[in-house]
Amino acid sequence: MIKNFGKNSSEFNYKQYDKKVLFGPFFWLHLFLELVFIASPFLLSWKLILLGIILLELQFLIFNGCLINKLHFSNDKEAVFLYPYLKMLDIDISYQSAKILMRYVVPVVVLVVAILWQIVMKNVPIVNFGV
Repeated sequence: MIKNFGKNSSEFNYKQYDKKVLFGPFFWLHLFLELVFIASPFLLSWKLILLGIILLELQFLIFNGCLINKLHFSNDKEAVFLYPYLKMLDIDISYQSAKILMRYVVPVVVLVVAILWQIVMKNVPIVNFGV
């Protein structure tokens, strides 16, 4: 169990949702997209990954959050995809830390891994459109 990771802040109340919502189709869609994104340094050109990150950030700016989260959690503006699942696993992470992790840390790490794998180590991604 990880205790006191990040500062305390207002937290998304995931307990208001039943398991059919928490583990429904939007959960599986989101999980699939997250796993593809995590694997993307080996699948896609780092340039496409950078474009994807820019589009993701534009989504946050234009729609004030993630569209899948809004559909998944009934337009709850405080929802962060991994937060309720980490809490269910008894990982004591603050809402703010989960938000920073998902919105900033993961994209930067994925992009850095892609650049290291593709440029520094001279590997070609599996799906290469010549970009």
